[in-house]
Amino acid sequence: MALIAVTASTIRSKSVSAICIFVASLGIVNAHPVLTFTVTSRMEPLDQAKAATTETFPLVVTLGHQFLVLDGKGHRTIYDFAMNRVLRLDLAANNFQDYSLYADIGFRVLEFYNRVKLGTMLQSANLNPAFSDLAKIEHLFSLTDEKSSTAVDSAHSDGNRVFRAQQKILMTVSDETRKLPAPYQTEYWRFLRYYAGGHPAIYSALNSLKGVPAALTIVLMDHGVETRTLKLQTVTMAPDAPYSLAGYEPSYPNQEPFNSVQLVAADAQVQLQLRSSKARQDRDALFSQGKYLDALLAYNDAYLSTGEADAGWLRAAHDQLSVDAMSLRLIGAAAAGTPSASDAAAQRRALEDFASIRALKPQYSDVIDVFEGNVRLALRDDQGKQMLLSALHDNPYLTGAWHDLGDFYYRSFHMQEAWSCWDVARRIAPRAPLMQQVNQLEQVLRDRNPQFF
Repeated sequence: MALIAVTASTIRSKSVSAICIFVASLGIVNAHPVLTFTVTSRMEPLDQAKAATTETFPLVVTLGHQFLVLDGKGHRTIYDFAMNRVLRLDLAANNFQDYSLYADIGFRVLEFYNRVKLGTMLQSANLNPAFSDLAKIEHLFSLTDEKSSTAVDSAHSDGNRVFRAQQKILMTVSDETRKLPAPYQTEYWRFLRYYAGGHPAIYSALNSLKGVPAALTIVLMDHGVETRTLKLQTVTMAPDAPYSLAGYEPSYPNQEPFNSVQLVAADAQVQLQLRSSKARQDRDALFSQGKYLDALLAYNDAYLSTGEADAGWLRAAHDQLSVDAMSLRLIGAAAAGTPSASDAAAQRRALEDFASIRALKPQYSDVIDVFEGNVRLALRDDQGKQMLLSALHDNPYLTGAWHDLGDFYYRSFHMQEAWSCWDVARRIAPRAPLMQQVNQLEQVLRDRNPQFF
């Protein structure tokens, strides 16, 4: 990763300031703009009985073609567009958390359409709360639907360009600007999208603007009405250098699925091969002893880990499995938890079947946890999540369980959790067929939202 870590103290130091001036005077391309702002945020709660609050704080932003660094309020946030990661450093605790960049845009897109749908429902019922207004939803997430026809108007007033939708101010941008090297103009707009949102129609209208506005105010409606003003203080150039995490330790939230993620060793693919080979050996030994249910569970343990079906073994075992009552019960119960299954009665019967199978105390019961977990999730029973986590505590190399757990978190709008599950699954088995669905989702997010990448 070739990033720069910039703090307010280094920017203020005389030596660095001198270097910045020297670099800028030479026009060296291996340098990055550093923008310092004073940010004032006024929050007005939707509940008018509560008082409005205002806070003012400095914000330091480093722009780069492959990264973006924000320093403010005791944290440093690094958007790494080369690796599609977000690093959030706690400057006081000397630790950092590492998330997928897709978790940000994934949440924006899913929540955007969720709110658009909710707003449409409210309007059809003649209920029109302010937060259901389409223009404000598009403005908050910096997204529009392909069918959107939202009109955003602009006019000049007192040295500012004012953007409105339905007579409501969305953004005010000063005519006064500070010079910014041309290659970094798009990076500045990208910073604003991540940090403050902004209606895409506004960015289209500002496309010809050069430099950084001396002042910019954006009005956002989410859990309240926020008026956020960025006043530009300085634009300097800092020499290019890789940033360092020296002195910072990786950190995870003390909750699931992050606790389980830490069970996966650094040599995950080696561990996968060892465990899946052992499962296949056990499968063959159990089958030869006539323990067909246990053999089928061992087969599925290897399959859920690698994503690779062993069609030859299934053909060879077909005759025995097709007449073994408990094996057939397992196969039928597992099918009730597949994405295409929708028979609630069959799913409830499957839970009874899993109970009877567990009573036999078979080997590889982690597989039962995965199958039952998916059935329970299909029934909207959150205990299914706990069962998937239980399976992963027994065997943290079950790629299929990580994939399914990520799906659950994604449907629940918990994007950092979802991508943490999917990322660890790809670390274990990067070529597993199930993970191609996640790869395709990420490609769609990139293709449809290039302004964020």
